[in-house]
Amino acid sequence: MTTGDLQTDDPRHGRAAWLAPTQDLPLPRRPVVPAARRAATRAAFASLGAANRPAGYRPVHSQAHPPATRRRLGLTQITVTLLVALTVLGAPAAVTVGRGWLRSSPAQPESVADTPVDSVIGQASAPAVVSQPQATRPADTSAARRIVLADRIQEALTRQSLALLAGNEPAFLAIGEASVQPELRRRYAVLRAMQVSGWDEKLVSGPAPLVDAANPLRWRVGVRLRYCLVVRGCTPASGTVAQSEWSEAGGKLLLTALVPSPATEMGPRPWEVTDLQVAVGARVIVAAPTALASRLPGVLAAAEKAAAVADPYARWNPPPGRYLVFLAGPDEWSRWYSVRQSPWVGAYAMRIDPGSTEIVVNAQRVTNDAVRDTLSHEFSHVVTLAGVNRDYSQKWWLTEGIAEYIRMAGRPASTYPGLTATRRYVTSGRWNGDVAITDPPTASVPADDASGRYGVAFLALRHIAERYGEEKLLAFFDATVRRGTSPADAAHTILGISWADLSADCAKSVRRAID
Repeated sequence: MTTGDLQTDDPRHGRAAWLAPTQDLPLPRRPVVPAARRAATRAAFASLGAANRPAGYRPVHSQAHPPATRRRLGLTQITVTLLVALTVLGAPAAVTVGRGWLRSSPAQPESVADTPVDSVIGQASAPAVVSQPQATRPADTSAARRIVLADRIQEALTRQSLALLAGNEPAFLAIGEASVQPELRRRYAVLRAMQVSGWDEKLVSGPAPLVDAANPLRWRVGVRLRYCLVVRGCTPASGTVAQSEWSEAGGKLLLTALVPSPATEMGPRPWEVTDLQVAVGARVIVAAPTALASRLPGVLAAAEKAAAVADPYARWNPPPGRYLVFLAGPDEWSRWYSVRQSPWVGAYAMRIDPGSTEIVVNAQRVTNDAVRDTLSHEFSHVVTLAGVNRDYSQKWWLTEGIAEYIRMAGRPASTYPGLTATRRYVTSGRWNGDVAITDPPTASVPADDASGRYGVAFLALRHIAERYGEEKLLAFFDATVRRGTSPADAAHTILGISWADLSADCAKSVRRAID
């Protein structure tokens, strides 16, 4: 980022735990259960199963059990009866079935063996469940029930994803009840305008029952949303997790609420909370709130020029199919991504994952005349840090210096817009003479000093390029920032000079440039 007049950044899967072992075991004494009670238990289970499964439903992860041998039959029958009884009683399932986030309640026995057989079967009389009126029957929140629901919800999410990519708005809206359809319609319009070409919705938590006396059949579900834009066949990568609520009525399952992703997921994302207008160019997508729509043509034109500056420096990974830029007004600037920036910040690069970065521009500070320089800097972050999955926070002077170096490529250092601010910072005595500034400017730092620090970083890296060549500069950056080598080792190996000498030489060059 830059500052001042410009910008700145900052697994037991299985059918059941009771699956018979491979070796022969002595059979336990089978309890004597009256035939009428056994029949009632079977009837209760059959009734419960029918109530809990839609017509024709088959679980996604259901598996056929191999026939049990005669020697093991008694043990298997007892265990099945136990599990049936537990399910009829609404007790938590004593097994984990393919989803790591469904578990037995700690307050309940951890396995069927922990529960007395007579007490379990003795409780499973049909009248206790079957004769209960449907209108007052408590909601079934067992693990088995939640697995069924999870499959149904995922099927709905998959249908919605396909509808979005196919441009089928009615199908996209169909999963939601009337109250949520306006928000679904807004999201559909924004994502289509951004030319979404990859979209994936995956259930990652829940369904968890919500306590609601008015509607006991409500569930909270966490959904991971991943997306990519414009480029056909792209792999959705930019992910966030948002919460949603679902409700059952008349056997129909509908989305009833959407909650924007939280700060812990770098949310909310702009398209989650803002009605955006969009302009798409050859290399850049620019989106802005309706109030700023008039600036889209000018910003897009400048952004395309900035992309031409940054693209040649995509030396380690290909440049993005499109750079994604969001133009923020005052309300959006303090809301999107839950980011709070210093007052002097004009733009920042929001790293979503190692391969995806989104840019936010402060429309109040960055005029159309400054957009090209601002975005040249931010796009430089996108291409130079793509694929890096390590902490480079202590290499501030290198990450920011290289972005300033790239945006000034082909232009004399004397035309650097922050040169005056750099001069004031260096001569004020607030600079300690070390070019390796490790910490970014804080909110308390005056804008002039912030610009000066960026200037020191730029002039130091420009000097390395002029003395050793651009390729050596990029190799030095790759070693220190992208691969985590210390500046001392990188200076010796790549530049053939000690770090002390290199640092002193760069400091002298900074002072010469401001004279």
